[in-house]
Amino acid sequence: MNKYSKVCFSGLLVSFLGALPLGTLNLTAFDIAASQGLNSAIWFAIAVVLVELIVVRLTLYGNERLHIGEKLSYYLIPFGIILLLYLAISSFLASASFSEVGSKINMLPQINSALLLGLLLSALNPLHIPFWMTWNKVLASKKILETSKKSYTFYLFGIGVGSLIGLGIFISAGKYIFTNYENYSMVTNLLMGLLYLGFSFYLMFLLVKKRLNLKIQ
Repeated sequence: MNKYSKVCFSGLLVSFLGALPLGTLNLTAFDIAASQGLNSAIWFAIAVVLVELIVVRLTLYGNERLHIGEKLSYYLIPFGIILLLYLAISSFLASASFSEVGSKINMLPQINSALLLGLLLSALNPLHIPFWMTWNKVLASKKILETSKKSYTFYLFGIGVGSLIGLGIFISAGKYIFTNYENYSMVTNLLMGLLYLGFSFYLMFLLVKKRLNLKIQ
């Protein structure tokens, strides 16, 4: 395996494994596939991966020149909290007053497409930055990731493929394994609301922790 195939495979493996633990992105992809269908879920996944690749490229640039990872994460967290709280409230309202089967996205008047929802959830996920900054450093220290455009291109390609495969597993589960969504719409909306609420509290904890650390410094 040459060095470019190695860096591509490394990016693929890291992104694939990173997409498997339950979180807001993959479970939202699952929910959209179950409630809206395959096309909407695919557009959501494309949006998520597109933003992730931009974030990875920014972290690579930040590692080289600006060291902006912590600053970006710090400013993204409040917006992420607001979006997750909004999604949580919308899900709870859908669960409480769900008289007919509908889309979670249709319950969000300001977010009326899976593509836009994917862009927002991925862009406002501050966990992207520390995750990829850590792996960038690990792969660079092992001489797998080199500071060159060609190495970065293969790395980003592998990351994109790995993330799509990981999200594809959840999309397939939502579309082909989870049947009779209509009978469980109230429960799934409630669970998604709890998920969004839990992650918003986690981001609040991270924000308070960061600000306390800054005051101490």
